[in-house]
Amino acid sequence: MQFKLRYLVSLVCVCITGIYCSAQTALSVLDKAVAKINGAASVNCKFKIENSGNTLDGTFKSTGRKFVLDTPVSKTWYDGKSMWTSNSKSKEITLVNPTQSEVKEVNPFAYMDSFKAKYRVGFSKRKDNESYLVVLNPRNTKDGIKAVEVALNKKTLLPERFIIRDRKDNVTTIYVTALSLKTVNPATIFQCPVSTLKDYELVDLR
Repeated sequence: MQFKLRYLVSLVCVCITGIYCSAQTALSVLDKAVAKINGAASVNCKFKIENSGNTLDGTFKSTGRKFVLDTPVSKTWYDGKSMWTSNSKSKEITLVNPTQSEVKEVNPFAYMDSFKAKYRVGFSKRKDNESYLVVLNPRNTKDGIKAVEVALNKKTLLPERFIIRDRKDNVTTIYVTALSLKTVNPATIFQCPVSTLKDYELVDLR
């Protein structure tokens, strides 16, 4: 929007103030949401992923940085250092020591955990009466992710949806259909039980 020169100074002041307050409010909302999740004994949820017309249901369990992700086509275990991914079609288990970027591709909650250092934060231009729509834009333009929109329930501040757009404008939407912060997860569930999957081949890429 452009106005005549006589209004330019006041317009810039209003815009800067508005952006600053919006960003501060978005940071405050996300701060509270992250504190609530990080303060929980664990995170256990059910989700649905939509991408290019395809849908996939699954479950996600985590304690701290450790997690296990289970879908009908694959299962991923992460113990904070190593990541195992099993493929039911190829009958292979891939073992890697992932980068943080690779962890984020599997665990959407990781975007919330590192948002202050790595992302610019603000509210979406879209409006939702029941959710705060917080947008994360990477500070590093080489990041494979272009933007992430997190929908946080206004009453509980818990995430209900993640919309992830990559640099090629491919969009993946993750709906959180059920979420619990009370169930305690045993540490053993975050490591792949390779010895019990005898019909799978382990491919160690570390």
